[in-house]
Amino acid sequence: MKPEQKVLGGRRSVKVAVVQTPPVYLDRAKSVDRACAKIAEAAGQGAELIAFTETWLAGYPYWGEGWESRLQDWLPVRVRFYDNAVLIPSEDTERLCDAAAKANAHVVIGCNEMDSRRGVHTIYNTLLFIDRSGRILGRHRKTMPTFVERAVWGNGDGSDLVTYETDIGRIGGLICGEHLMTLIRARMIDQGEDFHIAVFPGAFSIHCGPKLEEPDAEGQFFWGHTSTRAHAMEAGAFVLSACGYFTEKDLPADFPLRGTVNLDYAHGGSQIVSPVGVPLVPPTSGDTIIYAECQSDMIKVSKALIDTVGHYARPDIVRLQFMKDGQQGYADLAVEAYEKSAPDVIEKNAERHGVSRQDVESAVERMAQNRI
Repeated sequence: MKPEQKVLGGRRSVKVAVVQTPPVYLDRAKSVDRACAKIAEAAGQGAELIAFTETWLAGYPYWGEGWESRLQDWLPVRVRFYDNAVLIPSEDTERLCDAAAKANAHVVIGCNEMDSRRGVHTIYNTLLFIDRSGRILGRHRKTMPTFVERAVWGNGDGSDLVTYETDIGRIGGLICGEHLMTLIRARMIDQGEDFHIAVFPGAFSIHCGPKLEEPDAEGQFFWGHTSTRAHAMEAGAFVLSACGYFTEKDLPADFPLRGTVNLDYAHGGSQIVSPVGVPLVPPTSGDTIIYAECQSDMIKVSKALIDTVGHYARPDIVRLQFMKDGQQGYADLAVEAYEKSAPDVIEKNAERHGVSRQDVESAVERMAQNRI
């Protein structure tokens, strides 16, 4: 393989787009209609990678969620939220896949995803990845909903912290507050990214008041701007930062919790950032689609300076440890191996969890030393 094929799949450049437009709030079918139209519109302008904002399908929970909520207002909202969650795969995702295939473009879209397991009704904040052939590449569930979001979404297990190889390079993504989780970002960098999709419900300030989230209309204080620019430079990747746009007129007329909704900060603010952390498109407000031409040479030059997991790494000093199944880590392996310390059991456990026997034996030794 020629060296240039490692960057953007060997392409000189790739045109990308961020769709910053409201969904049809808590209406899954109509939102899919709008998404398909926007995919076609962006592709018509030459975009080969199209990103939507956080839980675009079918809307971020901008309403108040607490014990003080009025029961008769809260009930119909949560029922509507449940009824409009997305199953992956489903007829809804098939429609999105068809739109991506017709547009000949890769699509990344945020959604409220319903757990498909029988008897489980947990909803996740999810990024859905679709390739240009109309195939679902995978999904990523937010590993830790932020603050009051925990009343709405479940935790992702982390097993989907991966990137996807495509003809335009490797694509990965994280959701909002995950960009403040340093080791989570390090995992994505370690996987290799040409394009990183970062999604948010808007661009907000959390220091000025009187509300906890106030609009950052000038693009000065939203931590999402600084964290995604830092990620672009650390990863040596292009970052498509997609910030939600939603206004009061986009709320259904009969929305029961209208009085608790905070939409001021959902003014957009999307940006596209180069691999040296400089925006190609600065934070942009309003109902729009933003575009950028991403050149492979930008990644090559960035990597010549700082190759975070390559020549600029010191694995002899610090290493990232990823728990592959998202639930059971080395400590659990150590307990299991210690309790069943026969060599064949250790070998079997090591193989089952995708680690070496030496890793398990070291864990057992540390456990014994610490008298766990």
